[in-house]
Amino acid sequence: MSESGSMYWWKEDSEPAPGFGDLMQRSKVPLTLADVRLPDAPLIGVNEAFCQVTQYAPELCLGRNCRFLQPPGGAGPVRQRMRDFIANDRIEDGKFLVPNVRADGSPFLNLVYMTKLQYRNEIAYIFGSQFEIRRHGEEALQIYETALKQDIRQLGSIAGEMGIVMLGTYEQLASSHSIIAKLRMSGLKGD
Repeated sequence: MSESGSMYWWKEDSEPAPGFGDLMQRSKVPLTLADVRLPDAPLIGVNEAFCQVTQYAPELCLGRNCRFLQPPGGAGPVRQRMRDFIANDRIEDGKFLVPNVRADGSPFLNLVYMTKLQYRNEIAYIFGSQFEIRRHGEEALQIYETALKQDIRQLGSIAGEMGIVMLGTYEQLASSHSIIAKLRMSGLKGD
């Protein structure tokens, strides 16, 4: 495990591009990065906000598929929707309400927003942001949406410089009940 401030990487060379971890480290939004080119799409990067929400130390998260957060019986029908999202290259992003379990065994509902990142002409990563659903009002959701929008814009800038393409187009970031954060960067930078 490699630590960069409040950003944790599975291996020394897990960070896909310089500056990528800086964005994740600074974010107050729980963020993850999974490498879909590896068997079982393990988490290769998590930030401190993710570790705080899940109560898992980074070394217990990294190198594992995020389904370890699901309850023993699984996440129910949403699990198949998530599999379909991952398997279909035409679906660029997805939003899922997933039952999860913290390290201490307490359950929580996790609104997970995933965006596929393309690198060297293939989908290489899934960038995830999480929001614990509690009895939050509209204000809490607006704060989250604003933070996520800023993070995605910064990520898009960094990703473009490094030849990573986030699929999708900018759209408004939702009402208080949904989050739609898409970014389209045209053209791939070659090797």
